[in-house]
Amino acid sequence: MVSNLPDELWLEIFDLAVEDADLFDHTLPNAFSEASWFKTLYGDWSLRTAHEAVNNAQRRSYATKKAIMSTCRTWRRLGYEFFYRFLFFSNPRNIQRVCALMDRDKDLGWRTKRLHVTRYFAGGGTTMEMTQNALVSIIRHCPNLKIFVVNWPLSNTLKAIGDALCTYCPRTLRVLHINIPTMSLARLIFMLQCLPALVTVHIEFDGTPPEQINLGAASDLALTLPSLRHLSLRGPFQDFLEESIGWTMPSLRALALDFVNHRDDFPDLIEFLRIHGTQLTFLDLNIIPTLDVSTILDLCPLLATFTFNPDWRIPSWEQHAMPASSQLRRPHINITTIGLHHLLYAFGVGYAATYDKIDPYATQMIRRRNDINFAALNRRNFPRLQRIRVLNTTLLSDLEANNGPSQQCYGRWERWWRQCQKEGIRLEDCTGAELGTLPMDPEDEIDDEESVVDEAPENQLTSLRELLMECKRMNAQRESDVTPPALRMIYAGNSRLS
Repeated sequence: MVSNLPDELWLEIFDLAVEDADLFDHTLPNAFSEASWFKTLYGDWSLRTAHEAVNNAQRRSYATKKAIMSTCRTWRRLGYEFFYRFLFFSNPRNIQRVCALMDRDKDLGWRTKRLHVTRYFAGGGTTMEMTQNALVSIIRHCPNLKIFVVNWPLSNTLKAIGDALCTYCPRTLRVLHINIPTMSLARLIFMLQCLPALVTVHIEFDGTPPEQINLGAASDLALTLPSLRHLSLRGPFQDFLEESIGWTMPSLRALALDFVNHRDDFPDLIEFLRIHGTQLTFLDLNIIPTLDVSTILDLCPLLATFTFNPDWRIPSWEQHAMPASSQLRRPHINITTIGLHHLLYAFGVGYAATYDKIDPYATQMIRRRNDINFAALNRRNFPRLQRIRVLNTTLLSDLEANNGPSQQCYGRWERWWRQCQKEGIRLEDCTGAELGTLPMDPEDEIDDEESVVDEAPENQLTSLRELLMECKRMNAQRESDVTPPALRMIYAGNSRLS
């Protein structure tokens, strides 16, 4: 069968089987990337975030590629084109193994477009210095690298890895996702100066920022990032945001800010939006300190998607809390989607149920703000509003564990539902389903034609994987295994590159 088909057809089949096309998009998961329910080993329901789904997709793709390359000589030869298209590491020892392969075969890295190192636990006889040197060597062999994602903190390795990226792939790199100490801001600025082709940047800042950071020559750099469309910051990012006010970012369309649990020393976001907000279409504010929502929306007239914290006390919205009044200076005519962070106290489940007994007054004040802010999400203020999404995965997990809101808060649930129904607005949870749609065990579900249609693509992919495994078993009986030593290094064991 293998010898009867041309290579071009096999390459098309393999391209469909490995399912890695989405991994090369010049974007990263954001607040609206949908989570999904799954059953744990203990039989409980849990939520899988979009980031975890990307990691699982890479592992599945690797498993398929290994099956292809283990089948026969022809498939192994053709499979090389797919095997090194992306590199995904969750084990530091595998970084060194692949580094050794690329040092011997200089052509392997030419195919690599994505390099992803997820968070791991150190061990296995490796040190941070060894891992850093191996990762730098891999970058040196990947001149066509477009996506670089590292989920663990680059504390002592930022300079070496940054120099490698700026030296070997400054014109090709499109996506950068890194975690750095707050003290390394100057190095980050110099690094961005050398990467003008970046389209998507996500920076996580670790540690407590100093009262005054010395940027040296980096403070005088007026960066120009002509291609940057998506900027995402997490942690104590105040110094970075204030430095970026004076930068030139003509293509910026999406800004996501996650201040985590920090409450003080928030940067001057209003001034940033005066300069860069006029072209934004996506603004995600996962922040505890209250911001001036009306001014923010006025500075971003093209916004189509906006997220905020409905726990905020917004004075202008409180003063016009009557149903017939408008809480904004003027209606925002372009927003179609609004996302809601936090809301942990709204439905009396999880941690909030316990805290309600400790400090009921504070809980009631937060719930009152939730009601006022949610009432403002109407067609009077947002004429084109189509959907409201509750983004907090912890809240949805607590609702599932409690089988819905508490009896005390069920009235709020119904009130919000009636408001959205009256306005013709869809109210969703973080999975994209209507809020209140909790997972069900298979024996409790009703099989209908629609569910069969939805599962058809997955069934087709499952059949394709079964076909590949059957071909592997058939060829193993009539063709000896000639796996070269270089490939045995990454095939050995139950899990190598993942």
